[in-house]
Amino acid sequence: LWKNFWKIGLIAVLACFGVSFLFLVSKLYMDRLFSTGKIIGGSLIGSLMITITTAASLVVVAGLSTLFDVSFTGFSIMSFVLSVGFAVEYSVHVVARWMIANATYKTSMERVENAMDFLFLPTFMSFVSSTIGVACLAFTDFDFNQVYFFRPLIIVMFTTYFFGCWWLPAALVLLDFDVVKLGREVSPTESHLEQKAEPLVKADNDALRDEELEEVEDGKVTEETPVHHKHHKHH
Repeated sequence: LWKNFWKIGLIAVLACFGVSFLFLVSKLYMDRLFSTGKIIGGSLIGSLMITITTAASLVVVAGLSTLFDVSFTGFSIMSFVLSVGFAVEYSVHVVARWMIANATYKTSMERVENAMDFLFLPTFMSFVSSTIGVACLAFTDFDFNQVYFFRPLIIVMFTTYFFGCWWLPAALVLLDFDVVKLGREVSPTESHLEQKAEPLVKADNDALRDEELEEVEDGKVTEETPVHHKHHKHH
């Protein structure tokens, strides 16, 4: 069974490398912003990071499951290999968003922050929803399901989320190479607007909130004129 596990795991990881490489190349070719050599080089590095993340998740899932008394069977190996799919789901989005961050983000740290600002909530909600689904297996009366499905799969949920959304961004910070900077150039006007947009939106929201609080204190807001009407009027 050990030999079968490593064989199946190796095939799954190699498939992960090939699919992620093709995905990144096709995505970057659609934009047509850089030379073929740079696109292929950047895609190779990106897919390699995805593959490393996937392989690490697979090995750690197998090891932790053994510590929780999950013996190697065909059923448990199937649960272990599912970690490849979840790891790719997280890591491919993180790497792609990191690679195509626009040129206003000069350092790898800034590009990672930009990627995770966009992806943190959707990846977290994906983790929560998947974990809730797996947690339902804990309430079954069959020990077989708890041992060979619930235990390894709940380990898969936490391990792949950790490696895909925490370990991988930390590793990407170290890769501050020009070949992986594949975002579009922006004009000074666009850069200025992007930097100013968030503070302006925040200031506008603060002003709306202060106005509504003043009206509530003055007794101007009634049940017939709810607060949300003021939002539409203001805009």
